[in-house]
Amino acid sequence: MKPDIHPTYYSDATVTCVCGNTWQTGSTQQEIRTEICSNCHPFYTGDLQRLVDTEGQVDRFYKRLQARQDYVEEKDAKEQARVSPTRPIAELELTKRSNDALLKAGITNVGEFMKKYEEGEKTVLAISGFGQKSLIDAKKALRAMGYDLPEAE
Repeated sequence: MKPDIHPTYYSDATVTCVCGNTWQTGSTQQEIRTEICSNCHPFYTGDLQRLVDTEGQVDRFYKRLQARQDYVEEKDAKEQARVSPTRPIAELELTKRSNDALLKAGITNVGEFMKKYEEGEKTVLAISGFGQKSLIDAKKALRAMGYDLPEAE
């Protein structure tokens, strides 16, 4: 062995655990501190339900889990808003004449239009200034937005 290149070996090094357990061993460090030992490790104590959180891994996992849950809830909320019956009728982007005719008839949102449509196409076509072309455009726009239209009679 070459002289003066090896670290000092301590045959009576003290190991101290967070749980308070201490013991002597041989090491190149005189004092060693550890977070877990055979007295407090779940594998040795039989307490397997307890999680050993090394460097916050459990917390990071729960953060990712919560982020995923938030994403799913936000996506569901957007989807619900997308097919909301309170959506303004102007968002259908119908012609100005069609929009004005619906507003004169008191139909201001998609829910009211859908109720009128459920009564039948003739009821919708009875609105003054709202013709067949307007009805076809409205149905296309509603389907494109994700609304389920009732079957025509």
